[in-house]
Amino acid sequence: MENFDLDLSLQDAEADYNAAEAQAIACGLLVVNISSDKIAWVKLIFGDVDVDNAKQHKAIKLAGELFDETKQQLQDSNMGFDLLLPEEDESLYARVTALQQWCSGFILGIGMSGVKDHKSLPQDSRELLADITEIGTEGEFDLEDVEQSEEAYAEISEYVRMGVLLINEELQPLKQSSLIH
Repeated sequence: MENFDLDLSLQDAEADYNAAEAQAIACGLLVVNISSDKIAWVKLIFGDVDVDNAKQHKAIKLAGELFDETKQQLQDSNMGFDLLLPEEDESLYARVTALQQWCSGFILGIGMSGVKDHKSLPQDSRELLADITEIGTEGEFDLEDVEQSEEAYAEISEYVRMGVLLINEELQPLKQSSLIH
């Protein structure tokens, strides 16, 4: 799914969250409980749902597809999960901001799933959640050296992506196929 298309649709529908945040909240919910309620997530993303609002209806359809795609990616044993962030042709500032919003949304989703005390989680998950929280609340990043900043952004976003997969695996181990290929 394209971040840009979903973002525009969410803006048109006056949703409470952008595409990065919406996916991140879904991820936070799903890594704790892969059977999380899509309808409750949609209500959170959109606040008041107006069944007569055509723009909102379109955005809800796209958001529902995002939820299903995210759920499928998190269950993919080939680690096909990707963060829904702006493309490389967007400014570095826009991409860093979206990554920070993604991290904040993920922590929100974890909390909404019922995990209030990270101390009850496995150690690796606790450490990753602390790092993701810090990334989401870091404030402004120094973007003066564009090349170095691009590399740092790529490394941080990959760290977050792999961290989410590790948290998902620790909280909900993938069921290995009994067939040998």
